[in-house]
Amino acid sequence: MVEFVIFCVPAVIYLIVQSRGSERTFRSAFDRLGAKWGKPSDYGWALALLVPLLLTSWLAIALIPAEVLGDPGVTIARLTSFGAGVGVVLRALGEEVLFRGLLGGVLMRRLGFFWGNLLQSAVFIIPHLALLLIDLRTWPVILVQFAAGWLLGWLRHKTGSFVPGAVVHIVTNVAAGLITL
Repeated sequence: MVEFVIFCVPAVIYLIVQSRGSERTFRSAFDRLGAKWGKPSDYGWALALLVPLLLTSWLAIALIPAEVLGDPGVTIARLTSFGAGVGVVLRALGEEVLFRGLLGGVLMRRLGFFWGNLLQSAVFIIPHLALLLIDLRTWPVILVQFAAGWLLGWLRHKTGSFVPGAVVHIVTNVAAGLITL
């Protein structure tokens, strides 16, 4: 829950600063953030990304030795309780708000799709690098995080919304949590 709030605070500040009290500019800032449901076809694109993301997540987890996954410090979205499941969902949603909604939206508008998406993908892996401090053998997860960040950034660019990507991100994280049980 704390991570969700931390990830969402910059987006809320962005909305406040960009809206300057006018409802019209607030709606415009909300749209630039990508905070809209999207069209049904946007979820079709999201569904197309689901299979490769699930496969690469499974592969990354399969490449990590079992004793590393059993380490209490390695928390690859383990779903050991309902609260853990809610935490996994909220973290994925918060990451989408910050990295694809705010950061990806701003960077892609300013730098273009290629450089903006590449940069938001690189920044997306920064909070995941903590896994390497626990055990360097978690490196496959970092590669998957970068690829997932890039694909979800592409989806954000294609649809104009971070919501379809958030759905895919949540499903992928929940599936990864179930794999590690």
